Amino acid sequence: MNKPWMAIALFGTLAGTLISTDLQASTEQDFSHDPLAQRCIKMLDIYAAEDFDAYVAEFPEPWLSIFGEKTLRKQLADRHGNYIETYQDKPTSITIRSIESAKVAQIEKERLGASEAREVEIDMNNELGGGHLTACKYLRIGDS
Repeated sequence: MNKPWMAIALFGTLAGTLISTDLQASTEQDFSHDPLAQRCIKMLDIYAAEDFDAYVAEFPEPWLSIFGEKTLRKQLADRHGNYIETYQDKPTSITIRSIESAKVAQIEKERLGASEAREVEIDMNNELGGGHLTACKYLRIGDS
């Protein structure tokens, strides 16, 4: 893959079901046009569709070989199920709270050649007032 920033994890309790790309993310500081924020929101659509191929495409090349298809399929199914339970069709609101530098783990450096990390923090709420704070972590792989 030629994407310089590769998704490596979506933390928190979430999975996915039909989240419209028309859903606008709101925030005090406007991160809505930031490419990493857009990719994080896109992950919600991937969870919504439970699209394994799209899910794997968001990770660095060796990710599938490191963790295996069975593990990644289970992760996607778990996130999908958790999301359905909390949000049914889609969250009523998504707020991008921040985009900040994050620590690159030693294993990310060694196995993936990661040189930098950024984290997109989002807050999602359902119509009952419940919700979750979660984050997408992205790694810069190599010099790109």
